[in-house]
Amino acid sequence: MDIPLHVRLRRGFRSFLYTLLSSFIKQETSKELVDPREIQTILIVRPNYRIGNLIFLTPLIEQLQKNIPNVQIDIIVGLKLAGDILQEIPSVDNVFALPRDVLYKPHKLFTLIKNVRAKKYDLVLNISGGSFSSQLVTLLTRAKYKASFENKKRIIPLTHSIEKQNLFKHSGSQPLELLRLFPFELPKTSQQLNIFLTPKEEQKGKEELEKLLQTTTPLSSVKTVAIFRNARFDKKIEDSWWTEWFEALRELDNNIVVIDVLSPDIPAKLHQDMLQYQNKNLRILGAFFKATSLYISADTGPLHLALASNAKTLALFNKTSKEVYGTLGDENLTLDINNLSPKDVALKTYQLLKGKNDVTT
Repeated sequence: MDIPLHVRLRRGFRSFLYTLLSSFIKQETSKELVDPREIQTILIVRPNYRIGNLIFLTPLIEQLQKNIPNVQIDIIVGLKLAGDILQEIPSVDNVFALPRDVLYKPHKLFTLIKNVRAKKYDLVLNISGGSFSSQLVTLLTRAKYKASFENKKRIIPLTHSIEKQNLFKHSGSQPLELLRLFPFELPKTSQQLNIFLTPKEEQKGKEELEKLLQTTTPLSSVKTVAIFRNARFDKKIEDSWWTEWFEALRELDNNIVVIDVLSPDIPAKLHQDMLQYQNKNLRILGAFFKATSLYISADTGPLHLALASNAKTLALFNKTSKEVYGTLGDENLTLDINNLSPKDVALKTYQLLKGKNDVTT
């Protein structure tokens, strides 16, 4: 597909601007490790608007709080709704949101910077090395140390930079390479996502499911499957596929309850025999997923929310990499559905609900 002229011009100008500005910046950074005894406050800069990309911060946050006792972590995100997911994680103090309309309402940017500059941090970690907005925010913060992954688009001075070595395949563990700033031992494998649901939130999720089912029967005796049908671009699975999957699943066991999770892009349930549920509070939504017997979707934000909520999960991939974005954990499963029919997936769904752990990918 041909790239429109205005897009090519914008990219060319941006590349020229990066090259010009970087020529004025001192590129040398310290090779010395950061002494964790000097670190009590950390600011993580990730002004991104996708739920999954913010949840991918959780392994790094967990390792920082594990290795630096009593650390206080602030985070700058792009989407407040998604940022709220991180607010209840231990060690997280403040979550600030960088709104998208700052060009039209610059006072919002000034308010954010004012709030951030009210505290002098011991360390600022810019997760997106080449992002202009990330670099701008990093530049305007007050900190003893400022670090990021090295990037040829860097236009701000840093005290430390890390050359990415691609030590982890899963996207949720890739930020863990920033731990190389410290004398820490890195995890050997990719780490689980975890938003640390509170007992109160988990109870609320169970109550929401019980209310939807309109039954006093223990949840453990009812097989419930939550599905989310939306995804970005060509990752989305067509409704006709979901309908065929649903009919095949009912043939295997008509007592399985399927819950269609709605969103602004999915305003109505797919089938009259499905239940429907929605919740704007993403942490409670994650708790709801955990309360069900199984969560199923394509590669999308709610998938990573389910995984970070410790819900049993079946991920259906048709485009993106299973190794980079798929499920982790022995109970969860990621399927490449390009060569599988909806009936094939219905059978694997049924097997997972029966507790069979030998379902193949």
